[in-house]
Amino acid sequence: MKRIFSLIALLALITALALPAAAEDAVTGTVDTPTVEQPVATPAPTPDNTTPATSDGVYVVGYTVTDLAGGEITTVEVGDHVNVVLQVVDHSSARYCVKPEEISARINSSVFQYTGIGEIGQLFDNNDDPNQQRLQRVRNGEASEEEKKANAYYNYYSYVLLFRDVVYNGGGNTLPINLTYLDTSKPMQQFSVQIGQCVDKDQTTAPNLIVRSSSYGTGAVAGEEFTLSLGIYATNGGEDLNDVIVSLTLPENVSLANGSLSTYIGTLSPESSREVTFPVLPASGFTGTVANITVNMTGTGSITGKAVSGTTSISVPVSQPDRFEVGELKAPSSIVLGETSTVSLNYVNKGKNPVSNLEARLTGTNLGAGGYQYLGNLNAGTEGSVDFDLAPESAGAVSGTITLSYEDASGEPRTITKEFSSTAEEMQFDPSMMDPSMTETETQPAGLPGWAVGLIVVCGVVVIVVIVVIVKRHKKKKAMALAALEAEDSDEDL
Repeated sequence: MKRIFSLIALLALITALALPAAAEDAVTGTVDTPTVEQPVATPAPTPDNTTPATSDGVYVVGYTVTDLAGGEITTVEVGDHVNVVLQVVDHSSARYCVKPEEISARINSSVFQYTGIGEIGQLFDNNDDPNQQRLQRVRNGEASEEEKKANAYYNYYSYVLLFRDVVYNGGGNTLPINLTYLDTSKPMQQFSVQIGQCVDKDQTTAPNLIVRSSSYGTGAVAGEEFTLSLGIYATNGGEDLNDVIVSLTLPENVSLANGSLSTYIGTLSPESSREVTFPVLPASGFTGTVANITVNMTGTGSITGKAVSGTTSISVPVSQPDRFEVGELKAPSSIVLGETSTVSLNYVNKGKNPVSNLEARLTGTNLGAGGYQYLGNLNAGTEGSVDFDLAPESAGAVSGTITLSYEDASGEPRTITKEFSSTAEEMQFDPSMMDPSMTETETQPAGLPGWAVGLIVVCGVVVIVVIVVIVKRHKKKKAMALAALEAEDSDEDL
């Protein structure tokens, strides 16, 4: 294990020294120089309308083959298990600004049996701008925005790509590789390298089948049909391939809208290609974000009768329909100045994926103030509401808009707006609505509560009653005394 990592480090160092501008197609030293198959597509024009010779696509600039213990070997026989170490220059991934862990490299060949994903290490950013003065200004931070944009076209990654325990089956020495990304809205990249250490007497007469191009539009939506187009290519093996059949292996909840999972192509001559299409339908119940579709290819050599097969995986991004909806906005028809009212809006996520970074914003005129609320993420099948206070500052019309902003499952920003209107009115005073008890309260002596006044009245009544009783008793006694005197006078007269 230590030997293989030492070899990888040595290969990376040699390549870095040999590629000051990544324009050379070989490395110096003891590493074998491969014959590189450049990308089929013509490099796109750069922002300054020049077409570079090498600043496009993905290609191998150096490789080595080791045994499983990490020792370099010079001969690979049919049935051998080996490690393949490639030094790769990758302009496409750099332009997409992908991370190393987002790059997925697979061998697309029946000649070399390997079902895993290549390991990427020692990744470096670099730039091979042929305009050295512009490159230097960019590195010094002195470039204009136009120069930065033009220079960015020449960004590339340099990294080591390791395939462990590859089985050589014979039938050729071309190692084709498919480069895909976890964010599968980016197109697949394809490149190949010829492994000169391979020894097979039939390698010049055994062709191979590969998927040279694929297309599925801008992606797929669950419940909607899309067309998967595949460019099937027969490599140069010295003979035709007969009875070529292309079939698909589909993941769960993905099917064909119609037709068969396999297509009969017939005969493919060396270095020829044929396009096949399949109408694919992700079911509405598909809950993933990527549909990994396996393409299977088989054929038979017209001279040797040798069976040829190949497989590759196509990753198609699948998004769920956006079913985030809002309900009826509730707002008062009128608002009294000096009082506060409320406007509210309900929302629900009827989709199968959550929405994220949900925000609500209130804008308008004569609202008293605007408003903003961060509502966070909303899971599938859940609902909520947002409320804003209204406090108009003047009488007249009140109008506003509630805007909900969020990101759907694919990260695309979306917005929904709801408008409302109301009227602000002055507070009205109605004398007839006054409480009579308020008038009675005002006639009471200032400073005395009602209970005190009542107590004083009761005490006054009691005093008056006592006085009356005393006066009556006094008069009664006086009358009795006069009556007694008159009685005594009558007895004396007798």
